[in-house]
Amino acid sequence: MHSVIVNFDPTAWAAVPANNGGSGPSWQWGDEILIGFTRGTYVNTPRGHQCHYKRPFESWLARSTDGGETWTSWKPGSYAGSPSPIDPQPGPGGVDFSASGFVLRVEGAGYHGNQAARWFWSADRGSSWKGPFEFSGLLRHSELDGKEFTARTAYLIEGPDTLLLFMTVRDPATQPGLRVTLTDKTFLARTRDGGSSFDFVSWVVPWNDPHRAAMPAPVRLSDLCLLAAIRRKSPEHNWIDCYQSTDNGQSWSHLSKVGYTEAGNKFNGNPPSLIRLTDGRLCTAYGNRTDRRIVARFSDNDGVSWGDPCTVRTGFESVNRWPDLGYTRIFQRSDNQLVVVYFWCTADQPQTHIAATIYDPDGR
Repeated sequence: MHSVIVNFDPTAWAAVPANNGGSGPSWQWGDEILIGFTRGTYVNTPRGHQCHYKRPFESWLARSTDGGETWTSWKPGSYAGSPSPIDPQPGPGGVDFSASGFVLRVEGAGYHGNQAARWFWSADRGSSWKGPFEFSGLLRHSELDGKEFTARTAYLIEGPDTLLLFMTVRDPATQPGLRVTLTDKTFLARTRDGGSSFDFVSWVVPWNDPHRAAMPAPVRLSDLCLLAAIRRKSPEHNWIDCYQSTDNGQSWSHLSKVGYTEAGNKFNGNPPSLIRLTDGRLCTAYGNRTDRRIVARFSDNDGVSWGDPCTVRTGFESVNRWPDLGYTRIFQRSDNQLVVVYFWCTADQPQTHIAATIYDPDGR
């Protein structure tokens, strides 16, 4: 097990990769890995994010072509977070989701530097982007009408024209800026015409569920069986749940609790990443803010139960002592090593930055 720097600048706040892109295999091509993150201006705040909220936030990308050992970062053009054009175009249609270079980014409201309900796509593994586009027809559906779109990027490709998107909405914000509410809920949408139009399929977590259910991480187990690990929040606790569909997303049920992301409800928990390994096991990774570490859990029975947490990274130390960490993305290399990307601080580099840990899932 060893860790590397993905993006570090002592004058910048580089953070929250789970807000900014997919996990493997949707943002991966063999040993080539693409991740997104937010960059802002570093400031030593007494608590919370070490960033200057009155200065711009930018959506950045980082690429590794050697399985996460080395990285190149850049701010892409015509991409999420850009203030112009603010109004998205109608869905283009004709996008080949199965093309080898395809990658999609979803943008929602309520997190740093992001605008509204928009999506972008690339045909060349994120080197250039087309968009923004609207989710034509989707938000006028009776189940979603009047709700605020807060989705991140989580999708499964079903064919050249067909894509499943795991997204979230909440009651509209009553004040500007970041806001966490328990009304955030996960739903499933589908396009069957290459991105021209989008249809509501189902609630993954019911709208009337009393707890937050956001930032889903999906995998497909078979033609009909889907799983999604979901960030949960109640007034007392923060944790990860796993939901299952056995009819290709038409209906969902709670399958298992993966684990807590903190003891209590002081730091707002953490979202999961989820991947199916080449040996058939599931692996989820997330930050535990109470323990100040990144952990992974494995399931050998398709998410029915989960093993004890394995420590991926410890030794967190920020300037303001606030455990602002995690938001993982996870990938598996051609040599079966796992690459977990997250945001982090250390005694030597206490400003918030993006890091990755590479390790053997069998502990060899």
